[in-house]
Amino acid sequence: MSRRERSWARESPRDQIESEFTEIMRRLLYRATGLLAVAFVDSDGECVDYCSSLDPYATKVAGAQMLVSMSALAERMRRLGAGQSWMLTLHAEERDLVARRVSDEYLLVVVTKPGALTRRLTGGIEDTVAELRREAGLAVPDWEPLLDSVRVEVRSAVGWPYAPAAYFGEGGTRIGIAFVMGRWMDGKG
Repeated sequence: MSRRERSWARESPRDQIESEFTEIMRRLLYRATGLLAVAFVDSDGECVDYCSSLDPYATKVAGAQMLVSMSALAERMRRLGAGQSWMLTLHAEERDLVARRVSDEYLLVVVTKPGALTRRLTGGIEDTVAELRREAGLAVPDWEPLLDSVRVEVRSAVGWPYAPAAYFGEGGTRIGIAFVMGRWMDGKG
């Protein structure tokens, strides 16, 4: 049984043909419980593609509205000398919304049920941004934040609860670890 078949989400019928971006967004839609819609919009607010359990029109309107909100925020931040805005998260009574800039021209918009924005989903959004950039041939923008964390995939290990299996490099590229040469413990743990 696939992740899609096990998921609580059910996609609404589409009103446009699938593109090379559809499957990338579909993986995000089925990644976590509570995710309702994913839209990829351009700088005019037009929906390039989407994947959604909501009505397609509502998804496209959410994408366009988040572009307007993100653009207004970016202008205010610029006037304050606060630098580039790259992510906006809104929490509301019935929906939470995330706008994540992919490039100067594109924005990824995610709509969830309230409280569904978890660390796992945030990581999925970052993975999706990296995949969309690769598929569209977009360079990582100068304003892209350098996150101070390292993503590591782990596996079970003999004599230890886990060992690193891979880490994720620049752009979300998975880099496998052939073997572990040693380990250390930090603190009294």
